[in-house]
Amino acid sequence: MEVTRQLLTDRAGKTGLCRIQLTFCWDGQRLRLSSGQKCLPRDWDAKRELLKARPGTYSDTINPVLEHYADAATAAYHASVVAGEPLGKEAMEAEIRRRFLELSRAEAGLPPIPAPPPPPPPTFSEYYDRWLGEQSRSVNLRTGQRLSKTYLDSLANTRAVLQGFAAHTGHELTLAGMDARFYQAFQEYFFQVRGQGLNTFGKHMRALKTFLGWCESNDIAVNSKFHKFQAPDEPTGTDALTQAELLAIAGLDVYTDAGRALVRRHFEAIDEAAAEQPRRRGQRRSQVDEYRILERLRALERARDKFLQCAYLALRISDANRMAPRHIDRAHHLVRLKAGKTQLPCVIPFIDDDVFRPVALIEKYRALQLPTCLPVGLHLEEYLPMVAELVGLTRIALTSKVGRKTFVTLKLAQGVPRTTVMQATGHKTEKSFNRYAGIDEAELVENYRKTARKVKGESPGAAAA
Repeated sequence: MEVTRQLLTDRAGKTGLCRIQLTFCWDGQRLRLSSGQKCLPRDWDAKRELLKARPGTYSDTINPVLEHYADAATAAYHASVVAGEPLGKEAMEAEIRRRFLELSRAEAGLPPIPAPPPPPPPTFSEYYDRWLGEQSRSVNLRTGQRLSKTYLDSLANTRAVLQGFAAHTGHELTLAGMDARFYQAFQEYFFQVRGQGLNTFGKHMRALKTFLGWCESNDIAVNSKFHKFQAPDEPTGTDALTQAELLAIAGLDVYTDAGRALVRRHFEAIDEAAAEQPRRRGQRRSQVDEYRILERLRALERARDKFLQCAYLALRISDANRMAPRHIDRAHHLVRLKAGKTQLPCVIPFIDDDVFRPVALIEKYRALQLPTCLPVGLHLEEYLPMVAELVGLTRIALTSKVGRKTFVTLKLAQGVPRTTVMQATGHKTEKSFNRYAGIDEAELVENYRKTARKVKGESPGAAAA
């Protein structure tokens, strides 16, 4: 802590008196305070930064005040270093003024000011918010990027669920109360009251355990029983298209009477809803004129092709939207790009076969000379359900995520080694990769039938009997 004093001669009053300012510097921070004292410039000793000791300067009154401020600041800084709690400007100012007042009272022979009661320790939620703040500033050491907003929102959602549990059950959330009793009560609330699944419960428990581990590593008292909390992760399979379903989507012609009727029906419903709302200036009265229908059919086709891009190249929608010609290594028939979510390299085959036709899909749009391989996919959540309806897909909801999962599932069914498929998807661990691997049950049975051992002279059915 460095304390200096300055006489502000450029701000002299009518009587010529100038204010004495105090400047405190510590750990790269600077705080300026008024000492509340004044003197004439001729009475100021700039070298010693004190009043000259001569009659009429009131040096015996003013100098002790300046020294008390210096002593108070030095003591405040030393105490913060010993406690390991650095002080900001506001906290340092409050501590300097408090200690200055104590020194002044002691010199005057007055009793010390009673110490204020210690502030209550932070609550569970306040510690959680402090941890969330740290997470928002953290950097993923693998990618060198900040943690994603989706992940941070998930951590904040866990806090909201815990607060909902406390409000519903009356169970107070405390770090000391993170024991088997809490775990059992939270488990019952989650499954019986919220009615959510096992994997969602496991997600919240993983977030809670990470937070409690942060408390433990920062020497914040926490019940060590939290280490026994289980965070289950039950494999649930995945929503992936069969080979026949993918081929049906790829072969869909949206410019048919069925496509026109579907688009017209969809936008007539929009018109009915919009009729009840005040019309904005320049807004169309109807969305279903012939030009608009053709425009919507073109958007429907591009949404289908954007889905196929995800399915043919194992891409997330964000990566599909930024995939550009520079990512295609035509000499080696590969697509090379870093996944935006993980910054991990993806090496994807750029070869057409009977099911996956990425080359033909990219060539379809090459003449447009776009900065990306395909037009950026917008409003897929509006158009992909129409694609599913036109091909008669009701088994699963069609989303861009289904495309990436379909790539994994069908490539494994084709016999492509898992490690090769993982190079395309950018996965580094089997555990995370397995979430994308679905099962085509009909194809699974057919493969078993083809590879089943047969007893000579007997049919497979007879051998089984």
